[in-house]
Amino acid sequence: MHISQLDFTNVGPFREASFTFDRQVNVFTGPNNSGKSTVLWVLGDVLVYPFYFPIKLLRDGLVSTFTIHTSEDGLFTGELPILLSSRGEGESEYRYWTEDRSQEYARLLADVGYTKFIPAMRRPTDFRSPGPTRGEDGLGGDQTSTATRRNPRLQRPTEVRRRVTERGHRPESEPDLQRRITLVSGDYSLVSDEEVIQKIIDLDYRSYLRKNPSLRNVVDKIAQMATEIAEGFPITFNGVEEDTNGFFPSFETIDGIMPLNTMSQGTQSVIQWLAHLVIGYAEYYDFPDCLEDEQGILIVDEIDAHLHPAWQRGIIPTLTAHFPNLQIFCSTHSPLMLAGLKPGQVQLLTRDEDDQVQVSRNEFSIAGWSADQILRNLLDIRNPTDLATIGNFDKLEELRSKSRLSPEDSAELERISSLMAGQRSGGSSSVLIGKLIQGIRESRGESYPGDE
Repeated sequence: MHISQLDFTNVGPFREASFTFDRQVNVFTGPNNSGKSTVLWVLGDVLVYPFYFPIKLLRDGLVSTFTIHTSEDGLFTGELPILLSSRGEGESEYRYWTEDRSQEYARLLADVGYTKFIPAMRRPTDFRSPGPTRGEDGLGGDQTSTATRRNPRLQRPTEVRRRVTERGHRPESEPDLQRRITLVSGDYSLVSDEEVIQKIIDLDYRSYLRKNPSLRNVVDKIAQMATEIAEGFPITFNGVEEDTNGFFPSFETIDGIMPLNTMSQGTQSVIQWLAHLVIGYAEYYDFPDCLEDEQGILIVDEIDAHLHPAWQRGIIPTLTAHFPNLQIFCSTHSPLMLAGLKPGQVQLLTRDEDDQVQVSRNEFSIAGWSADQILRNLLDIRNPTDLATIGNFDKLEELRSKSRLSPEDSAELERISSLMAGQRSGGSSSVLIGKLIQGIRESRGESYPGDE
């Protein structure tokens, strides 16, 4: 089952918003301040448990509501943030977390499967683990709560659980919600590599103790997917090493065997969010033999952060190839992230003359489009080039509209012509400006043999 539609009110720049989704890929794009992150945060608040919703997005004095529609014609409605209902006189802070509502919410999340939110900020650290954590079975790594006790910076999920359950019904008493609390965590603003490092060390240790290579295969899968996104830049999990500060995972690359924190920012970013996705995915389903068969939802803000354009275009194909039952929601500013997408997989957010956000989807396939075509025809960037060249375009359009050129106009035309003569690069902008200059001159009976 997947999410087919989201409706919400009074959040961020939206008074009312309605989105219809593709069952597999949904890429949000548009100018800054058009609400892309807001939509992802609303999805995260409803679908990821527990979640840290930015209260600053709520409008003072107004109730923020949501409705989630599923592919099975299911509905789930409520107020935002989902863990904190509106308070009225004589009402408790968590008034709608009744037993029935907790069960309804747990059913919704169980039906859509594993869910994960990755924020835009991915921070590398120099974290070293003190060693594998031990679970109740004594073999290590089964209880995230043990890891968080040993590493105080990883304790936010426990804080959320305590805050949510101080009053009224305990929503996490539902087994599925309790299970989600123990998974790899994160909040809406920042994800760092500390918990990823601890989880990788635990998985490697458990794999050794239990003589079960499938546990370590999870980390191998992360490296494999990172290699595919990096277009063949080889990344292989080498194992767990130790220095004077503690334990850390190392990876083999073309530059040799390296700790995670010494790799490039782009490589670290990819490995970080892939690890949060894949490890949590595997834990939620108890490390199945065919993880790719399981359902899930991934929400990533600025999925292409820190990546070269060649790497950006490999993200969606890699995710869909490895996890065909994963529904993806992500934001981007990169045209190469949109290249190859099918009809209905792009959510374009723009503001109209009244500063209201407008939402549209692509009605056509973007397969075969160049980045320039996407910028011009989909993202409405008429002149995808430098600002100085755009200024020359605008000046030439102004000159072309005049029936007669003044001496100053003629001097300006010659200035631009001389400038372009020194910049003949064959680029599309240079060619267009050359043709525009030629057209202006020809319309006035002037001929210049050197013009193109």
